[in-house]
Amino acid sequence: MKRLLFVFASAALLVGGCQQASAPVAPFPSKATVPAQTSAGAKGLAYWPTDDVFPGLGQLSGWKDFPKHNAERRALFAQHAGEEHDGVVFVGDSITEGWHTLQSDFADVGVKIVNRGIGGDTTPNLLYRLQDDVLSLHPRALVLLIGTNDLGQHTSPADIMTNLKEVLRRIRAQYPKIPIAWCLVMPRGDGTEPNHYPPEIHALNALIREAAATDRLITVCDTYSPLAAPDGKDNPADFVPDHLHLNANGYAAWRTALHPIVAGWNLK
Repeated sequence: MKRLLFVFASAALLVGGCQQASAPVAPFPSKATVPAQTSAGAKGLAYWPTDDVFPGLGQLSGWKDFPKHNAERRALFAQHAGEEHDGVVFVGDSITEGWHTLQSDFADVGVKIVNRGIGGDTTPNLLYRLQDDVLSLHPRALVLLIGTNDLGQHTSPADIMTNLKEVLRRIRAQYPKIPIAWCLVMPRGDGTEPNHYPPEIHALNALIREAAATDRLITVCDTYSPLAAPDGKDNPADFVPDHLHLNANGYAAWRTALHPIVAGWNLK
């Protein structure tokens, strides 16, 4: 009887330990495409798989200097990782990276603000770096804005959402209870007519709203409507001449939309 009790107790401890452990990251079955000029620029650089294999659907950035910029940003992240635990982590691309007043704009919420944006980033590279750059920081909350560069690489809204759902699955595997602000993809143009972005952005944002509705701890931040002109294009008052990146007015509009959400989490 004592031996039987010992077996049951040991089994219970093992089960308890399994419940405490973080869920392992399962490999994503799809392989994103790396444009030739991007692959050529990545040779010998850190923070890049030697076989060019990234998880997810679609393409990585076609910007030839993306691998170098990615390596520089990720090296900076690694250098400061010890100081950036237990904060609100902003995750995204150049629009997030370029928010130079981010710390001061959210200084009153009483919690550390961490910027983990990388210019040129797409959802496959975000999947590749998510654990090291974001989840390892033990974030108390996340702010997510990504997808416009995927559209720029002609990845479909459906494929982008497949990648984003995998991002969310990995987040929730480790942090099932942290709040997330999921920002809608902002309007953009390409300087040509007709502008093909508005219908694609509308489609992707509809999928974001649909996915966010399945998780009660996700709040959708409308970062589309305040920045859009009546015809659905980018409002010139909020963007620099490239029709993609925000100017000071644009960042002020983003703060206006996002600040009540972050403040409402009461993370102090």
